[in-house]
Amino acid sequence: MNLPPPLTSPSTLLNWLVESFATWRPPILLGILTCGSYGLVLYGFGIISGPMQEDEGWSSAGVNAAFMGSYLLGAAASLISGRVLDAFGPRPVLWTGLIAGTVFLFAASYVDSLWLFILFWTLGGAVTIAGLFYNVTMPITARLYPQRQTAAMTVLVTTGGFSSVIFMPLTGLFTEELGWRWAVRILLILAAVISLPATLTVRSLPPIPSVDPISGGGGSVDRHGFGGVREALRSREVQIMLAMILCSSFALGALLNHFVPAATAAGLSVTAAGALTGLRGFLSIPGRALIGPMASLLGLRPALGVGYAVMLFGTLALLAAGPMVWIYLSAVIAGLVWGQTNPLQGLISAEVFGLRRLGTLMAMQTAMGNVALAIGPFAAGVLLDSFDGDYQPVLIGIAAMNALTLVFLVLLTRARRRALP
Repeated sequence: MNLPPPLTSPSTLLNWLVESFATWRPPILLGILTCGSYGLVLYGFGIISGPMQEDEGWSSAGVNAAFMGSYLLGAAASLISGRVLDAFGPRPVLWTGLIAGTVFLFAASYVDSLWLFILFWTLGGAVTIAGLFYNVTMPITARLYPQRQTAAMTVLVTTGGFSSVIFMPLTGLFTEELGWRWAVRILLILAAVISLPATLTVRSLPPIPSVDPISGGGGSVDRHGFGGVREALRSREVQIMLAMILCSSFALGALLNHFVPAATAAGLSVTAAGALTGLRGFLSIPGRALIGPMASLLGLRPALGVGYAVMLFGTLALLAAGPMVWIYLSAVIAGLVWGQTNPLQGLISAEVFGLRRLGTLMAMQTAMGNVALAIGPFAAGVLLDSFDGDYQPVLIGIAAMNALTLVFLVLLTRARRRALP
């Protein structure tokens, strides 16, 4: 990324900002689009679900079935959108995600039946996830900037990282003042408006360059020559990569949903545990801005290894239930690396999969990760019930999955070294 020049005059800074926007316009616009797509479907749903149950008399299980359905169907639909992205470019994927997703979610805000709400929200959320989430915007960014993937991905995820900061308070405000139905409609209009610049300007992808953007050598970018999913799955490197993503997502989902009760069991108050969760999310924004320096200083895999190790440390701090300062410190450090994990995984995926089938293979990876993310909290809950509410076995299980993730990262690094000429 281009660093700002010495501030000699306002015009110098203005010129730098204009030049930077011109250079990074696509990932900036795609990041803004990502802000809108995640804003309601992921971050806003947890805020409107309570008022929805109170106003409509719907059950908690029924309301949350819509959220679960959108992610499960979205995981399957991502496999289709990834293939379409590789075959026809971003235009059909982005426009379908924007138009169909908005229409279905709008319909969900008008129905009076819980079953119709589940149907429309599941369809709208799934189309949005498949067409507008990072599983689409990351491959597009990698293809647009084959020689500067790390910098471009940093711009994308740093911009997209403002989604929760912007949309969570707006969702709360609109829901409190106007009710959940109008909150959904207003947020959908806002998301559509801020998504239009990207859908209008990111129309096609450049041809795959003949020089490997990772190593800078003279070989083909698509070294593995993957013709499809089956061929990719026969690759040892891809197998290890997917196993790593499954373990990481499983542990992440379990820790996300069980952090607050586990922290309270370790001695924190509910208020303190909730505040730590919010702080971790806020710190992920500057953490994303550190992706470039971390990757340049350590390399992609060591930088990701630091993130995985911090997650393991945070889990062990909860497990030890020792001095509270360690839990606070782990939450702060985890927040800084929180936003780095997903984009670093995306960069390594581009390196492992190659650019030719990147959309298809990253969609497959995302789908598998989303399923693991959904199963993790459930499995942790079953384990918790089996031990009469004792969080020690749950945290041991999560820590074990974090450690296994690190092992797979080491194996991936070794497999990569053997694959290089």
